[in-house]
Amino acid sequence: MMSCVKKPICLLLVCFTMLSVMLAGPGATEVLAASDVTVNLSAEKQVIRGFGGMNHPAWIGDLTAAQRETAFGNGQNQLGFSILRIHIDENRNNWYREVETAKSAIKHGAIVFASPWNPPSDMVETFNRNGDASAKRLRYDKYAAYAQHLNDFVTYMKNNGVNLYAISVQNEPDYAHEWTWWTPQEILRFMRENAGSINARVIAPESFQYLKNISDPILNDPQALRNMDILGTHLYGTQVSQFPYPLFKQKGAGKELWMTEVYYPNSDNNSADRWPEALGVSEHIHHSMVEGDFQAYVWWYIRRSYSPMKEDGTISKRGYNMAHFSKFVRPGYVRVDATKNPNANVYVSAYKGDNKVVIVAINKSNTGVNQNFVLQNGSASQVSRWITSGSGNLQPGTNLNVTGNHFWAHLPAQSVTTFVANR
Repeated sequence: MMSCVKKPICLLLVCFTMLSVMLAGPGATEVLAASDVTVNLSAEKQVIRGFGGMNHPAWIGDLTAAQRETAFGNGQNQLGFSILRIHIDENRNNWYREVETAKSAIKHGAIVFASPWNPPSDMVETFNRNGDASAKRLRYDKYAAYAQHLNDFVTYMKNNGVNLYAISVQNEPDYAHEWTWWTPQEILRFMRENAGSINARVIAPESFQYLKNISDPILNDPQALRNMDILGTHLYGTQVSQFPYPLFKQKGAGKELWMTEVYYPNSDNNSADRWPEALGVSEHIHHSMVEGDFQAYVWWYIRRSYSPMKEDGTISKRGYNMAHFSKFVRPGYVRVDATKNPNANVYVSAYKGDNKVVIVAINKSNTGVNQNFVLQNGSASQVSRWITSGSGNLQPGTNLNVTGNHFWAHLPAQSVTTFVANR
């Protein structure tokens, strides 16, 4: 916080705090943030590729035309998703199911990538894995044929109006109780010997829990690393302390780092609107961006009772928490350094692009916080804001004036606020 050596500044802060309490109404509890949020617009971090989710018509039915608009449009009551993940069915006769939603996503400017759960049945064999004699794996003599299978899907989608941004080698090869297992050595072999023949960006290894033992070998092998374009992972049960990946920072120059699947904090039936539980979604995205340096954040099913979109096609509280990022932090924006935890239970990240500064501030505490934001190495004149709390979803707040290089803002208790400043 700014020094209080000068009495006029102290008096101003006291008056501001008292005014905030009066405006909040009788009985409200407010606190002054422990420190400023400093947004350093010159300290660039990762380029953001986008936010999105999975469509899986073979398992739960396709999105309707209206639901596609809600997912990928960026107007009022829309999520603004810029990434779609689709399924590569082992049976090519089912590939048509992926086309319509993928075409809609592309039309809205989103990118589409695909993940397989199983190779075609004639490429698979069973083996004994820790006593499970029915475990499945790709036959060792079918690696080249499997690469061609993935290429065939790329070609099929292109012929139907969808240029895939990337394709994955395998969904969760290290948690494959109902699909195909791969050991780290098998993934490494495929990445080194076969992935280079795939006609799209290649994602690997999509570990279910960001277990580094399956991706370390790729990073440590120059040929396998050349054939990997995106290191993809899931974050099921992954502790925030495990989000950083020093080896990727050391070896992954020129590669992208994506979080390609998660639901959080649970998949309980009809849990999407629980509050303040849903606030954990924006906190999880915050940690993924700030601690993990991920460039993409992709939810599991787009439409589900625990997902961004409920089964009736309306946006859930979890969805609005995602929208605080997806609608405003657009593809190509760059995360910049910001004070990430200025107060207990307050989390902040910042981004720039299109001559805008976007700041997402999450207040998980039971009290409102009056927070000072300082823009370093850049300026703005006015700040717009949108707030989601227990009583509202993406509600526009009053515009804020920037004085010098800083502005004050009230963060309501148990809320997420997105600020947009035009530079």
